[in-house]
Amino acid sequence: MTCRDCTNAAAKRWHGFSQDCKGCCARAASRSPHYRRCRDNGVQDREYRGLLAQFSLTHEDVRAAAQSDAMSRSN
Repeated sequence: MTCRDCTNAAAKRWHGFSQDCKGCCARAASRSPHYRRCRDNGVQDREYRGLLAQFSLTHEDVRAAAQSDAMSRSN
């Protein structure tokens, strides 16, 4: 967790993001349909890899953000 929005998102349903926070970018990516599609299919496709590149993230960054996101746990 790297900012107030990340801390809040780990504790409760939270919709705030800070644009200059890598954790927030990873959390936003983890909520995207691209991540869900690739997670469900077990294959990283071009669109998802483009999303990772756009925000300088790794798949591990996004997976970790998904695991710490309270909204992901409540679904």
